[in-house]
Amino acid sequence: MLFAVAASIIACTAPAVHDGDTLRCGDERVRLFGVDAPEVRRGKTPAEPFAYEARDELIRLTRGRVGCRFVERDHYGRFVGRCWSDATPDINAALIRSGLATEYRRYSKGAYRAAEDQARAAKRGHWANGQ
Repeated sequence: MLFAVAASIIACTAPAVHDGDTLRCGDERVRLFGVDAPEVRRGKTPAEPFAYEARDELIRLTRGRVGCRFVERDHYGRFVGRCWSDATPDINAALIRSGLATEYRRYSKGAYRAAEDQARAAKRGHWANGQ
């Protein structure tokens, strides 16, 4: 079930999760602003490290009600947003803090630097080997 609250916010319950940075809220594909998660397997291209762990973390974070505030449309026409859920007030930061996704600085301009620094300091996910 999709609810539109003004044109800048969408909300749904238990969205379908495609990968670690993309979900579907009703008919709208949502790309998480500032989040770069590893790619899952596509055709013959193998999954990147932590791809399925990132996807599973996004599934965990989006159980129940989810809302996303519009930031922009990307070149694929997806709704790019900052999202929250019953599990966390900031899904984007939570994924980056988990170490299973990194900040996509090209777009976020450092908005999630603190979250990535926390993951790095705790040696979570991508940062487990001190990278």
